[in-house]
Amino acid sequence: MSARGLEDNAIVMFNSSPVLKLGPGAAGIKRVAWYSSDRPLRSGWAMGQGYLKDGIAAAEAQVGKGTLYLYGPEITFRSQPHGTFKFLFNALYGR
Repeated sequence: MSARGLEDNAIVMFNSSPVLKLGPGAAGIKRVAWYSSDRPLRSGWAMGQGYLKDGIAAAEAQVGKGTLYLYGPEITFRSQPHGTFKFLFNALYGR
């Protein structure tokens, strides 16, 4: 999966979404999108957002002959796809 066609920063809906952390033995997993700040909130309210810093929001890994795409936030939530739908379509079309 690539972030091809996406802006450098994207706004996503985060509601108790999983955040990935890669351990030292996590070979073959490519980090595609991550939270670069400890204060990523754009709207609403948040508790514990400091834990998001450097957490992974999207990743890809080769599994056998296929590719596994991992998304933490809701990339297709209501009007949110305008900013994140490319994650979904890049995965579907293998970009």
